[in-house]
Amino acid sequence: MKPWFPLFALVYGLLIPAVLASPLEVRDGQFMREGKVYRGIGMNYYDAFLLALPVPEPGVTPVKAFGEGFAFLAAQKVPFVRFAACGFFPSQMKLYEDNPREYFKLLDEVVAEAEKHNLGLIPALFWSYFCVPDLVGEPISAWGDAKSKTRAFMRRYTREVVQRYRNSPAIWAWEFGNEFLNEADLPGPQNSAAWIVPSMKTAAKRTDKDKLTSEAAIAAYRDFQAVVRELDPKRPVLTGDASPRVSAWNLSRGQGWTPDTREQWMQALARANPTDTINLHFYHPRATRSGYGGYGISGASLRQILEATQAVSKANGKPTWLGEFGPGGGEMDVAERRRQVEEFLQLIEELDIPLSAYWVFNSPNPDLVVWNAAPDNENAFVFDLIRRANERLSNR
Repeated sequence: MKPWFPLFALVYGLLIPAVLASPLEVRDGQFMREGKVYRGIGMNYYDAFLLALPVPEPGVTPVKAFGEGFAFLAAQKVPFVRFAACGFFPSQMKLYEDNPREYFKLLDEVVAEAEKHNLGLIPALFWSYFCVPDLVGEPISAWGDAKSKTRAFMRRYTREVVQRYRNSPAIWAWEFGNEFLNEADLPGPQNSAAWIVPSMKTAAKRTDKDKLTSEAAIAAYRDFQAVVRELDPKRPVLTGDASPRVSAWNLSRGQGWTPDTREQWMQALARANPTDTINLHFYHPRATRSGYGGYGISGASLRQILEATQAVSKANGKPTWLGEFGPGGGEMDVAERRRQVEEFLQLIEELDIPLSAYWVFNSPNPDLVVWNAAPDNENAFVFDLIRRANERLSNR
């Protein structure tokens, strides 16, 4: 822990001795806000903070554009955004290690701007699964070791972020990371699928110790929730994970890419979410994919995937958090993108999925062109669709 932080935390705690009423919480298996059941559709503004850091991703120019972005989203009646409250690469966390005051000054600006526009925030604190282990010089498997430097860093950073922002009405929930279990339990001779970008301070090579297991990731999720709950007893704690792969149950048992049954997939989904909600990221055509790399229930439709998710939610008394949704990848015209987004929104309403977020808002990454919705691009139709869907949800 940085030597200045305990003093800051003490002063801040004296000024505001109690956590303010949470704008979002989970009660009786439902999201609640201001004493009422809440349903809403937000957006992923993944790099709102990341682009403000002095070390951007390769080929991306740093820019502090979140103020304009938040203003636009608020005008479109988007209630909240999910974003990476961290670096993606180890080099992007260098500012936090070397100059935490300056690092938190930048994150303070993001939170303050959201408060200004009455926009909710769902910060993900550990977006990429290799960043922290690479930063502290450990293999990725260290996520499963409660005594590792990786887990110690996780606890320290979580405490600092939660204690600093728990009094902000902009914070709606605390999320661990992004899709860790996509990389878990993968069979075969490959050591790890983790990125190797030495210029961004990743490990120069990967070994068998860099393989991530679902057991290790889930242990980290539980640890994260325990740390958050020490400081914030109300706000939802989220894993940030995606749909289990079509073989997640079998993979976790060392049985390879044998497709799971519907019941096995539902068991895998429940196991992947030991925190307050059932998390899911899902994109339209993946519902029918099967075999290596596929997600969802093999051969199932989008409706069937979401119905199964809601069944898991009800059985476990946890609301569904569809943290990412959008059209499928690959080439498709704008009309087809719109059709797929409309289908998602229809099912979100019909199946009563309470909290969801479209992927993605105003990204400079050319690889995300199919999903990227910006005020002046061909996917701008997304804002009107979401605004109208939110109006209908608020009137239910």
